[in-house]
Amino acid sequence: MKRKIFAGWFVVLGAHVLLALIFGGAYSFGAFFSRLQASYGAGNFSVASAFSLSALIYYTVGAFAGALADRFSTRLLAGGGILLLASGFFAASLAGSSLQLFILLFCCLTGLGIGLVYVPAVTTVQRWFIRQRSKASGLTLAGTGLGTFIGPVVAGLLMQHFSWPVTMRIFSLVIAVFGLAAAFLLHPRPAALGLLPDGEAVPADPAHVLARPAAAGMALGEAVRGATFWWFFAAILLGSVCLFLGLVHIGPFASGLGIAPAGANLLIGLIGAGNVGGRLFLGPVGDRIGVVRLLSILLLLLAPLNLLWLFSAAFWPLALFAVLFGIANGGCISLFPAVAAGWFGTARLGAILGALYISVGIAALGGGSLGGLMVDLSGSYSLPIALGAGLNLLAAACLLLARRNSNLKMYP
Repeated sequence: MKRKIFAGWFVVLGAHVLLALIFGGAYSFGAFFSRLQASYGAGNFSVASAFSLSALIYYTVGAFAGALADRFSTRLLAGGGILLLASGFFAASLAGSSLQLFILLFCCLTGLGIGLVYVPAVTTVQRWFIRQRSKASGLTLAGTGLGTFIGPVVAGLLMQHFSWPVTMRIFSLVIAVFGLAAAFLLHPRPAALGLLPDGEAVPADPAHVLARPAAAGMALGEAVRGATFWWFFAAILLGSVCLFLGLVHIGPFASGLGIAPAGANLLIGLIGAGNVGGRLFLGPVGDRIGVVRLLSILLLLLAPLNLLWLFSAAFWPLALFAVLFGIANGGCISLFPAVAAGWFGTARLGAILGALYISVGIAALGGGSLGGLMVDLSGSYSLPIALGAGLNLLAAACLLLARRNSNLKMYP
């Protein structure tokens, strides 16, 4: 008899597509960077701020969206977020000659949209798996890497034939059509379908389904009173600065070396391609050697990778950096939810992940806006890149302190 596919994997598929769309849209911003600078006559700081403020909004909104997803329909939240994101691209394309209006429309609408999709989608996947949680997280979050690869490359290709406003309108349509279909796949919990996590057999007593430890865990208030939460918050914040520095600035960095726009956009895409590999292959490794141990290794590896970027002066060294950088960052991003689920449980994981991901929004300001300001003031990328390398070492230290300060049992 042919074995039926576990419904949790369809949830993973829906979340994967949603993340590909929202971050494909968000990280395509690097491809628009030079066009926006030329159109508005703006510097690195001003244009980068549109991306950074949007990221700050969506990771802040994620704190509330995660709590809402613990109580209400994930499908409804994700569907509403998709419509807001699509509206953000469309409305920003109509901003005309006003950079301030562009930033307002792009930041507010896309920020709210991504915030309503990201944490609820990631949280939903955690509830469908226990033994294969790292694998499922990796497959889900590989959507971010896929979007990061496709978004900038497609935007660059479209802008060879269309203006940047028309390209944004095309993005708006694609996001709305495919995003709403993917949101429909987000069933909130396996128990709602009479199932157990990982596709395990349902026991004779149906009430046992609702008593499984997959629903165990602490509330947000309990989590934030512990030192582990704040050291983990610091680790995510410090480790994420260089991710946004790379995504926002590697394109302008490459252009400054005389690399053609197609090559500069490809470098952003290669970070995304590396992300896909890191999330697909490093997630299962975390299931075998331990998610905290693997996350520590990856944070440490990011420091020398930033130095590779610092001393690269041609396309191929930058391409090598982009792929390796994407792999390491992809692994980190896929492991953050799995570590949180193990330390804090899944009962209120949406609220806890949402609060933790505020750190990523702050990191976006550091890697995007402040990184751009450093370049404007110094005329060089050396300082922000070197700073990113140092912050990754500090992130690994914070993760170690989070584990040492934890008196928590590991939740299933």
